Amino acid sequence: MATADRCWHYGEYTSEGGYAASDTNQRILNLKKKPTVSDGQLYYKRQAIEYWGSTLAKAINVRQTVGSHTFVPMPGSKPVGHAEYDDRMLKVLTRMALGVPNVDIRQLLIQTEARDSQHSGSRLTPAELCETLTVDHSLIPPPVARTIVVVDDVITMGASFAAAKSLLVGLPNVAEVVGIFLAKTIRPAPNSRRSPKKSWRRFWATFRLAGRAEPSSLSFRMSRNRSDLAL
Repeated sequence: MATADRCWHYGEYTSEGGYAASDTNQRILNLKKKPTVSDGQLYYKRQAIEYWGSTLAKAINVRQTVGSHTFVPMPGSKPVGHAEYDDRMLKVLTRMALGVPNVDIRQLLIQTEARDSQHSGSRLTPAELCETLTVDHSLIPPPVARTIVVVDDVITMGASFAAAKSLLVGLPNVAEVVGIFLAKTIRPAPNSRRSPKKSWRRFWATFRLAGRAEPSSLSFRMSRNRSDLAL
């Protein structure tokens, strides 16, 4: 991520906290359930899609994005046709746009081959992630909007967003690529009683990724209220 990147997150996902850590943890883990789980478990995945889609709809004036923003769901780690292919972020955005015609949602990013997910395997750099990502140019035209909004479930180091931005920022007509994330990963200190928070927060990186270097810090600024989320 670069210093000037504009991104927002809603909840805080406690790393290694499991379902019991917070309501956000529960809803994120349910959203991430693999498509191959039982029908009973898929019920909770559908509930999570409904929750996060409606949460985005409440936070963003979706009607005002028509004609000025293109929403791009971040693809999962498995390509179309794989047993574990998961288009959960597309489904979240589709729910977000329910009842609002002409919202521009496009699966511009395609996973070309299977890889380990960022949260379960070794974390890849933006350059490594780009090796299995491509842009579906068949969806252009119509031209994309000047602002592209990449939407993903959890941000930890920002590598996936950086990869997505590098592929999308050069498309015709694009002036800016911003990010929206359902949650940000936190790692509370041992025995900490800090409660994960839920509200839209804008953040920007105070570091640049270099190779596999760990980020030094992230800075955060709280909006006055959720309706202040301005893309």
